[in-house]
Amino acid sequence: MLKHSTRSGWIARLGALLLGAVASLSALPAWAADNAITWGKPSEILGYDPHVETNGVSWQFLFLTYETLVTTGQNLDVQPQLAASWTQDSPTSYTFTLREGAKFSNGRAVTADDVVGSIQRVIDPALASVWAAQLGPIKDVVALDAHTVRIDLAEPYAPLLAALANIQAAILPIAELKAGTFDPSKTLLGSGPYIVEAHNQDQSWTFAANPDYPEALRPKVPTLNVEIIPDDSARIAALRDGRVDIATFESPDVPALLAGIPNVETVVQATTNYYRLDVNALGENSPFKDARLREALTLALDRDAIGDIALAGTSQADYPLPRAFPQSDACAALPSYVGDRATRLEKAKALVAEVGNGAPVKVQLIASPSVATFPLIAQVIQSSLADANIEVEILQLPAADWLERSFTTGDFDFAVSWFTGYADPSLVLGWWNPDFAQWNKVFLPADADLSAQISLAKQTADGPERQALFTSICETIDAQAGIISLVGKPDIVGIRTDQINATIQPAEGYFQTLKNLPSFTRTGN
Repeated sequence: MLKHSTRSGWIARLGALLLGAVASLSALPAWAADNAITWGKPSEILGYDPHVETNGVSWQFLFLTYETLVTTGQNLDVQPQLAASWTQDSPTSYTFTLREGAKFSNGRAVTADDVVGSIQRVIDPALASVWAAQLGPIKDVVALDAHTVRIDLAEPYAPLLAALANIQAAILPIAELKAGTFDPSKTLLGSGPYIVEAHNQDQSWTFAANPDYPEALRPKVPTLNVEIIPDDSARIAALRDGRVDIATFESPDVPALLAGIPNVETVVQATTNYYRLDVNALGENSPFKDARLREALTLALDRDAIGDIALAGTSQADYPLPRAFPQSDACAALPSYVGDRATRLEKAKALVAEVGNGAPVKVQLIASPSVATFPLIAQVIQSSLADANIEVEILQLPAADWLERSFTTGDFDFAVSWFTGYADPSLVLGWWNPDFAQWNKVFLPADADLSAQISLAKQTADGPERQALFTSICETIDAQAGIISLVGKPDIVGIRTDQINATIQPAEGYFQTLKNLPSFTRTGN
């Protein structure tokens, strides 16, 4: 097992790097503290076009400059954004009224035509946006007047509003796009709270508050500087030195590393993302083609140990419906989660004995070090499965090999990966329908009954009927054990409380970790 002492030694070694990292900070520009907030961010934007960009790293930049019709609040509830209000006129028709005075950063007013054109662009097969499927069965988008838009659906679709809240449904300046004066693959031109002032590739961004943004929502501090600092130790050192006001992290070790730094508060933000196992139930050479071994796998997993050891106590067991949603209660009583682990292990051992004719069963687990936590999770899984006589060989493959074997050739037993959970519990369930997801067809068997239930859950509004569907879906997913949810994948935020006042939302579904950034202020202001 990955012992606590092993993790402590790793943390100590990473902490020792901080002294060297401080020296690198001399290259950072000195921002004016009175009128700017500086965010230390690990990664540069990967793509500019919100309608086709699928990486959450980029979404964090795009949310600064673009708006969606609606957004999500503290409890992942839908809130107004570019749409000041909306009505559901029928089970298949929604009418949105746009916010008065909304303007793109070139000064032009946002109109209903921009909304219509943007949504039509997302769902246009020629664009091949992956978000088209998540927006559901949109039949028509119509401008009723300059500030009113109606969306008509072919059938009821409960997660429509939540899907419209993702940046992949951003509203673009369609007139400029059609005129060729705006290229969304190269430029950021939205109606959001910030305007790009400068960009130094792989080093920094400078954003200014959008003067046309509603005064009550306009950034309280006029300048936002984003420093690209890929190394965790350098970002920690920047916080300690006060050269950044806030920094974001993924490593679960960061709270321990920040704990001793004066005036630094650490916030662990829950997300709808979680770590998972992809289990090959289709491969001829995969031991997990045997459903008994898949069941043994789910029973023997120690999710609590993964959260406590691999994730340093920052996470806990998660469900097929992410724990961040109240609807996840539908999954809370699943056999692989409840009851005494010793009892589950006894059943797992019996199943393994059947499969292996009394001998341990040997399997290979892909845990690509391209994600730092994957090998740590794999070591805990290796230990917990050994308790059930499943011998795990860990393969730390490069990302390209992991992706090819897991999602193209199907040449693997099982692999550590992670999910994006989005902002409605039914949106993530689509991944258990391989005909919808496509990426998992090489290892996940199709189940017509399950797919039908998932489709019905997407058509059903929140309430007892939908919750009953979720319960049934979770039971089937747990029994099939083709994709197994492990533990939540939180985001970590470090804040210099002596420099800024910042409120971090308790939960987030679309990687907008600093959703409240426009409301941040300098301390004393």
